[in-house]
Order: sequence, then structure tokens, then C-alpha cells
Amino acid sequence: MRWPTRKLLTLHGSKGVVDPDWQERLAPIGLDDPRQWSKYRAGEVASASRSTNSFKVTLAGGEQVFFKRYVYTNHRLRSLFMPSKSVVEGWGLTQMAAVGCRTPELLALGETRLLGNVRAAYLVTRAIANTTSLDQLTEKIGDLPDQQPQEWNRLVNAIAADLIPQLQAMHRVGLFHYDLKWRNLLIEQQGPVCRVHLIDCPRARRRRWRPFRGQVVELSALSRLAIVHLTRYQRIKFLLRYLGKGYDARQARRLMKAVNAHLSRRPPDGWQKSDFSCAR
Repeated sequence: MRWPTRKLLTLHGSKGVVDPDWQERLAPIGLDDPRQWSKYRAGEVASASRSTNSFKVTLAGGEQVFFKRYVYTNHRLRSLFMPSKSVVEGWGLTQMAAVGCRTPELLALGETRLLGNVRAAYLVTRAIANTTSLDQLTEKIGDLPDQQPQEWNRLVNAIAADLIPQLQAMHRVGLFHYDLKWRNLLIEQQGPVCRVHLIDCPRARRRRWRPFRGQVVELSALSRLAIVHLTRYQRIKFLLRYLGKGYDARQARRLMKAVNAHLSRRPPDGWQKSDFSCAR
């Protein structure tokens, strides 16, 4: 179905869009009534903060979905006539899927506004089975990088082989996730092959005229944990594979320098001020 592009759903009041095939199945969440979905608490809590909550919900038919909700108690003037996070994320997921990236299936989104200001918003996506976020995967494998370096290297290469073409496809058209932390990469292992799914993109945007800045932000987000878990060689190899065959050496150095400058503003653990340096 056609989803709203990165525009307001409504200027005042409440409005939502639900995939017709899922309308009946999502009825228990109460998406037709903001008084219900803004207070919904059923299901397994996936994440929670002061304004944002995400629930993993098992529907009557056995399907699992993620219901993400934003509720603001203060007047967010900065959201005046700006798209809500749910609309931006819905737009980002559909745009990334359109260029060949793996993203969760979007099932519903909506928002409530008061005189143009976002008061609450929601997004529903279909859960992706048999996946583990990349940060959780590194915790599970424990000492694998040190005790079984060949197996760890194989896993890193398999993930990179699937992730890099998706990044290239997005960035080629000026589309950027803008929050590519390891927790937002779901890994589906199928024997020696890894399939990477991109999730959670409420900051997604296009940068048609200044794509370099978007590249720096994306690679910096990926680097924050890569510095801890990958060797310098592995990180440089990832960058060169991302740049592709026949890359410009000056461009590569410029990109490395910009990523390090970006990381230096809020240095991750293990970071040193050198090109993709690492504590390991």
C-alpha cells in the first residue's frame, strides 16, 4: 500500500494509517482510538524511556509485531509543523526497502497533534524472526574474537558482505539511516551466510547535495563499537569495500579523517586519535 511520505499526517487532532490486511489483527492495540494506543502497555517491553516505549506484541493469530509509541507530556514547540518520529521512521523504512535494503514490514503509523505540535505518535512493524541485534550477538559470542579468530573473521566478513551493498544502495541515492548503531542492525544467520536487517530509523533523511556529511555520520555510528570489537585492519578493509573498486585514495583519507573528527567529539571506549585506531 502507499504510505504517507515524510509529511504531516494531520495538523490538529488524531490520524492514522493501517495496512488493510492488518486492520482486524491490530484491533487489540486500539489504533483507532488515541486514548487506547497512547496508554497501551500489553506485550513484552522491548525498550522504554521517558517519552518512548516499544512493545513486542503477539497477536491472536500468532504473528508478532513491534508497537513503538511516543508520548510527550510537555509542549514540544520544536515539533511545530515538523513530521513526527513515527512518520519519519515509516518513511525511512519504506524508502530503504525501495532501494533494496532489508527492513521490517511497516503495518501502521499515526499521530496526535495539538495546533501543529506532536503530542503522541505510534508505529507498528512486523517482527523479523530468528534475528539478533549485532551488539547482542557480540555479547553472546564472548571470547570468540580472541580464542577463535578465524571463525570471528568469517562472521565479520559475512556481515560486511551483506551490509555494505545495502549502504551503497542507500547512499547512492542520498538516503541515510542516521542512527546506524549496532543495536539497530539485526543479524539473521543462515549457515555461513548472514542477512542484515536495518531497523529503528526515526532520524532518516535524504542528503542529495551534501552526501559526504551523511557518510561520515553513518560510518561514525558503525565505528563506535567496531573500535572495540574489530581490528584496525578489519575496519579499514570495511571502509575500502564500502568505497568500492577504483576508489580514490584521497577520498578514503578524507573520509577517515572526518570520521575520526566526528568520533572525537564524544569518544567511544578504546578510541585513540588516529585513523580507525583501536585498543586491541
